[in-house]
Amino acid sequence: MTLLESYSITELLMGFSIIGFLLILIIFLKPWFKVIKGIPLFNASQELIVIIGSSRIAFRLAHDAADKGKKVVLISESGEDTNSDQLSAKGIQVLHKKKINSRALLLAGINKASSCLVVAEDDELNITISDFISKIKKKKGSGKKLNLIVHVQNWYTRNLLIDQISSFNSTQNLSIRFFDMDQSVAKLVYDNFPPHLYVNDETKTNDERVICIVGMNKVAEAFILENVILSHFPKSNPLKIFFLCEGSRQVILDFNRKFPALAEFISLHPVELLNTSFSSQHAWDTIFIDSIQKIDAAYFFGLEDAKIVSTSLHFRQFLYEHTRNIRKVPLIITLPEKTKIFDLLDKGSLQGTSIVDKYKDDLMIHMVRTFHDTCTYEGLISQNNIEVIAKAVNYFYAIKYEFDAILHSNFKKNNNSALIEKLEEKYLNFKVKQGRPLEQLEAIVIEAVMSYTKNSKYRVKQFFGIEERWNNVSERNKESNRYVARHLPVKLSILKTLGITEFTEDALKKYMDVLSPIEHNRWSAEKLVADFSFGELPANDPGLKKILRDTLKIHDQLKRFDQLDNLNKEKDIDMFLLISLLVEIKNNI
Repeated sequence: MTLLESYSITELLMGFSIIGFLLILIIFLKPWFKVIKGIPLFNASQELIVIIGSSRIAFRLAHDAADKGKKVVLISESGEDTNSDQLSAKGIQVLHKKKINSRALLLAGINKASSCLVVAEDDELNITISDFISKIKKKKGSGKKLNLIVHVQNWYTRNLLIDQISSFNSTQNLSIRFFDMDQSVAKLVYDNFPPHLYVNDETKTNDERVICIVGMNKVAEAFILENVILSHFPKSNPLKIFFLCEGSRQVILDFNRKFPALAEFISLHPVELLNTSFSSQHAWDTIFIDSIQKIDAAYFFGLEDAKIVSTSLHFRQFLYEHTRNIRKVPLIITLPEKTKIFDLLDKGSLQGTSIVDKYKDDLMIHMVRTFHDTCTYEGLISQNNIEVIAKAVNYFYAIKYEFDAILHSNFKKNNNSALIEKLEEKYLNFKVKQGRPLEQLEAIVIEAVMSYTKNSKYRVKQFFGIEERWNNVSERNKESNRYVARHLPVKLSILKTLGITEFTEDALKKYMDVLSPIEHNRWSAEKLVADFSFGELPANDPGLKKILRDTLKIHDQLKRFDQLDNLNKEKDIDMFLLISLLVEIKNNI
C-alpha cells in the first residue's frame, strides 16, 4: 500500500482545504509582512532616537548616535536619497514613507523614543512634522517624555517659535527646542576657541582685546552675536572686531540695522577685503594695519572650503610680514564641507603626519567642520554638560525667586524667608559627589521642603523637582540658562585675571563693583539679541506684567548697570556665587 492510499478521500480533501486556506491567508497578509518588517525592534535598555529627514544633518546625526550605542530610526519620504545600505550597515533602521504623518511616526516608535530630531531641508515641513508629534504626545498614554529638536533655518521664524510657540506646545511628555545650523556652528566655534583664551595673554603690553573675522556668511553673523553675548571683560573697552569682507561697510550697516543697540558691547570695525591673498601691493585700512600687533585671534568663514584654507595661509603670511611672529595669533577656520578637501588634508603622510596636523602644530591653524563636528549626539541632543549646568542654574533661581510663591499658593505656607535662606545656603555650599549631580541637589531641597510642609515626596516633587521647575520655564528662559552655563569658562578666566581664588560670598562681594557689571552686560546683550526692549513694568498687576515681559518682551532692568537699584545690582553677583557649585557639577557629571 502506498502512502497516498493510506488516507481516505475525506482526509485528503480536508488537507487540500487547509493548504488552500493557508495560501489565501498568506496572500492576504503579505502586505502586512512588509509593514511588520519595517517596524524597528527595540531593546528596552537602549536609548531610541528618531531622526526625520534626508539632509546632511540627519545622516551625520544618525551615524554619530549609532556610534554612541543608541538605537536610531531614520524616516524619510519615498524617493529621497538616504544611502540606506550605508546606514543599515551601522544598524540604523531606515523607513521610507510616501508621507510623514502620525501613522509613520508611531510606526517608527515615537512613543518609545527619548529624542526626536526633525531635520528635513524645508522649514515648513519641519514645523508641520513637529506639530504632528506635539499632537501625538499630548494624547493620554503617549509613552515616555520626548525631547523634540526641530531645525528651523530662518532667523525670524525660529525666534517667533521660541518666544511664542514652544512654551504652549511643551508638556510633561514633551519638550521642544528649535535650532539652526548656523547658530549651532557658531556656538561650537566659540566654545572650542573662545576669544578669552587668547586676549588675556599676560605678555601683552596693551589692554585692548582684538580679534579678526575674515569672510561673511550666516555663521559669521551668528559668531558675532555669540561674542556680543559672551565676550565681556572687567573695566575695559569692549572687544574690538576687525571685520574683513567685500563690501564690509554695507555688511556692518545691515548687521546694525538687524541688531540695533549692540554697539556698547562690541566694537565692529569694517575693513574692505581688497584681495584674499592679502597682498601688500594694495592700500589696506590704516587703522587695521596699525593694530596688527594687537590682534589676538582670527576667525575665517565662507562658502568654499579650499578658498578659506588658502585665505588663512595668506593671512598667516601677512601677519608674519608685519609682526615677524609665525605662531602668536591662532587662526580658526570654519569649513562649510562642500567638498572633500578636509579628508585629503587629514590623510597622513609616510611619516604619519597629516597636513591638518602640520597646520595646527606649525602654523596654529585650527579647523572646525560644519557638519562633522556640529551634528553630533553631544552637540545637538545631550549638549554635554551645558544642559545639566543650565538646569542647576535654573533651580537656584527657582529657590531664590519662585519657591516662596509656590509654598504660599499650593501649600498655604507664609513667612517662608527662613526656609528659602536655608535652602539657598545649602545649595551654594553643597559638595557634589561623582555622578548624577542634579539628583543630589534635588534630594537636599526635596527633603527640606517635605519636612517643612509635612507633605509626601511625590507631591513635593511635583512642585519643587529640578525637572519640574525646568519644564515650567519657556524655551527662551532655558536658552538664557544655557548661556549662563556657557559663560562659566569666561567667568573663571576673569576671576583668574583679577587674582580671585576663593569663591566665597565675602570674597566676591569685595569685587562686586567689578564683577556685577560684567554679568549685567552679558545678560543685557543676550536680551537685546533676543529683541527685548526697555520699559517700566506695573508693580500691582502681575497679569499685565507677565504679558509685557513674556509676550511683548519688555524688561525694566534692561538699562545701564549704574542705573540699577542696589537690590538688582546684587542679583548680578549671584551668578558668580554659583561658580564653585557649577565647577563641581561640571567635574562630577
